[in-house]
Amino acid sequence: MFNRKHIALAFAATTLAAANLFGQVVEKRDTLETSYVTAVKEKMRNTTQTGLTRLEGDKLRSGVAVFGTPDIIKSLQMLPGVAAGNELMSGLYVHGGDGNDNLFLLDGVPLYNIAHFGGFFSSFNTDVVDNLDFYKSGFPARYGGRLSSVVDVETSEGNMNEYHGNVSLGLIDGRIQVEGPIIKDRTSFNAGLRRSWMDVVTAPAIAYANWKNGGSPKVDGGYAMWDLNTRVTHKFSPSSKLNANFYWGSDDLHAGINEDSDLVLKMNTRTTWGSLAASVNWEYKYAPKLSGKLLGYYSRSGSDVGYTFDVGTRSDDGSVASLYMDDDNICAVRDGGFKYDFDWYPNSFNHMRFGAAMAYHHYNTSRKYEQRNGLMPSLEGEDGTPETNTGGDGKAYDAFEPALYAENEFFIAYNFTLNAGLRLSMFSSGGKTWVNPEPRAAIKWMITKDLCSKLSYTRMSQYAHLVSAMYIELPTNSWMPSTPSAPPMVSDQIAGGLYFTPEHFRFNVEGWYKTMDGMLSYNGANAFYPPLVNWETSFTSGKGESYGLEVEAGYESPKLELTAYYTLCWSWRQFEAYYPFPFPDHNDNRHKVNLVGTWKPSRNWSLYFNWNYHSGNRITLPSHVIYFHESHSNMLFQAPYNTKLPDYHRLDIGADYRIFLPDRKQLAFNLSIYNVYNHMNASFAMLDTDSDGNYIGMAYGLVPIIPTLSASFKF
Repeated sequence: MFNRKHIALAFAATTLAAANLFGQVVEKRDTLETSYVTAVKEKMRNTTQTGLTRLEGDKLRSGVAVFGTPDIIKSLQMLPGVAAGNELMSGLYVHGGDGNDNLFLLDGVPLYNIAHFGGFFSSFNTDVVDNLDFYKSGFPARYGGRLSSVVDVETSEGNMNEYHGNVSLGLIDGRIQVEGPIIKDRTSFNAGLRRSWMDVVTAPAIAYANWKNGGSPKVDGGYAMWDLNTRVTHKFSPSSKLNANFYWGSDDLHAGINEDSDLVLKMNTRTTWGSLAASVNWEYKYAPKLSGKLLGYYSRSGSDVGYTFDVGTRSDDGSVASLYMDDDNICAVRDGGFKYDFDWYPNSFNHMRFGAAMAYHHYNTSRKYEQRNGLMPSLEGEDGTPETNTGGDGKAYDAFEPALYAENEFFIAYNFTLNAGLRLSMFSSGGKTWVNPEPRAAIKWMITKDLCSKLSYTRMSQYAHLVSAMYIELPTNSWMPSTPSAPPMVSDQIAGGLYFTPEHFRFNVEGWYKTMDGMLSYNGANAFYPPLVNWETSFTSGKGESYGLEVEAGYESPKLELTAYYTLCWSWRQFEAYYPFPFPDHNDNRHKVNLVGTWKPSRNWSLYFNWNYHSGNRITLPSHVIYFHESHSNMLFQAPYNTKLPDYHRLDIGADYRIFLPDRKQLAFNLSIYNVYNHMNASFAMLDTDSDGNYIGMAYGLVPIIPTLSASFKF
């Protein structure tokens, strides 16, 4: 007779055999390392979650490189279900999201500011990236804090035995990366540094212009960007490993003009922004089936935007009457926290993850200004001195965000897997505490060894709001916490699909439906600076809805890779404070098509192309003009985002040529051409008048063809 133990062993053996038969993830424990060797044919098929894409570092470092710099966000913008927003910017609008609802993690540390150069490329240096996991739906319980996506970036550990590096020169920046052992087989380092050249290039041009003008007026200006990544890894034993990670990125933009004659003019603008993140990560294997990861971190993101303006006239006796203004705006958020994650295999049928997290947030915004008017006698004080107006405002918040989570990957049968979890998130700020349970569930059915279906449900809560007066990424934007007047945002999402992956091919179809509550929309006047004090009164709360279909078809061989992505999407908003009915979102691109290809005709050559198409973004334009008389009219707006810009399309091509040198050294050149056929896609539109005085809509394109040549040397 078979007892329960025999039955359990037989079922476990059947499950393991079926896992091998259907290409299931099989994890083999390495007796020398604490990591796992994972044999997978296709991550999209083998994982239980929907909406997951894994990109390896080598993939991110190849392809078309705009400005000669490979970019993570540009790679993610190609994927289905993702809208890019404004051209060339690092926008990421996932499944109808607002762009401020993406969780960016760098070695487990959340980053708030992920863009350089005003959003033209991201803060992630691909030279040091090992891989990233990108979730659009089916979020595991271990992730939380944002509504629409998770971008989990992991940097590479340094080589424990040999020194290697890479030096690259691009159109606007240069990069250097070095890795190697500190103590062989025990301690290693990996470091990467990027810096832009724009200030070096513009300095001679500015000096020549000042010399040509005779020194009056004297102009000054420049832009510099840099970031630094470091990682130090130490192995105490086969069961214990420590990683120390550091990131520091900064942008500095300044411009000025100085005129000293009968007209005295001094005008200077200054803008600095960036992020810092430091963390220590300890991984320990308590038992063959139980391991833990303890992460402690500190991060800081912020900006400082200001200007000084001094204009006056010089009298015959040399005295100057002037108008002076000084304005300075500071926005910052600082985080400190820890996470403790456990990974446990209690038996052959269950894979459990559980843990806890605690984060302390400090949000701080301030504005200082001074105005002194001595230009007009009527504005002078009673004692004859210039009247001075000084002041400032600001607001600071302290917030705590603890969380608990548990999830279990349960093998129901040899071809059914269920991942069920619960995240309990809490947030305390401004004397109020929110507690939100966030259930998660995903199920996978392996129909055949090459075909599976998946279904998932997730609830996500977001406690941080991005206060912005414009729909683009600017250093003036500020993060604020949830308050009694601006409660947390909550989303619910259902996703499911079919995934077919025969040899060399893949064909995936996935659909989603998502609701978003507690979204904020700016209802104030047009302004460069968003409100800092009582900001809640300048925003109205509403809701959103998004649904659509994603299709991916691809072919892959050692020399040729072709992929086609298609997205059919609807994205709606409803803010009853200023419009009672649902209206399309700014990035409601009904159709999106991306064609991506890579061909490696030889060991030395790699050729790439991307073709991008999507329905035009939406803007708000007047729908009616009422004339009261010839010199006065009033414009009426039918609905928000009532106008669609022309459809967008663009072709990019690139080529890598590698020269292989002795001792495994390599010299590589990349030629990339952005917008090959120079199609001026509409960036914005406005009303204009024709020769007869009739109103017409005019769309304007800003980005032409951009060729880039870059070079790199690997050693």
